Amino acid sequence: MKKRMKILVPLDFSKYSLETLGFALGLRDHFDASYHLLYVVVDGEIEYFSPLAGVPRDEQRRKMDEALHQLEQEAARVRESAPGVRVEAVVLAGIPYKEICRYADKESMDLIVIGTHGRTGLSHLLIGSTTERVVQQASCPVLSIKPSIL
Repeated sequence: MKKRMKILVPLDFSKYSLETLGFALGLRDHFDASYHLLYVVVDGEIEYFSPLAGVPRDEQRRKMDEALHQLEQEAARVRESAPGVRVEAVVLAGIPYKEICRYADKESMDLIVIGTHGRTGLSHLLIGSTTERVVQQASCPVLSIKPSIL
């Protein structure tokens, strides 16, 4: 009998994060896995660096609704390709690494599978790496995937 596992997969809809999702789905060969797909609309302390800087709340709500729609489509693709797999789609607003860790705690996740983008230079210095911060702050194990897409 396979061990039950709740897996959180933060996505940003990039080809990198979708490749990470594919990797995470492969874990169901080893575990009775359920998946929580999470997208975080940037809000808060780092708004200045975000495309949402200065955006009214109703515009942010629209962005969250669009993200949920896209995330639900991704969840439907997962269910289609792997019948019987349990998948939830969640969109939150906040600082990505904080919301990822907070959600993982709240939902008692067993594992976070997150991709790296390899942000470098000034943007890494100013914004930092979400993955790096999740690895440092999460209370559950984190599997960091370096995508093979170039």
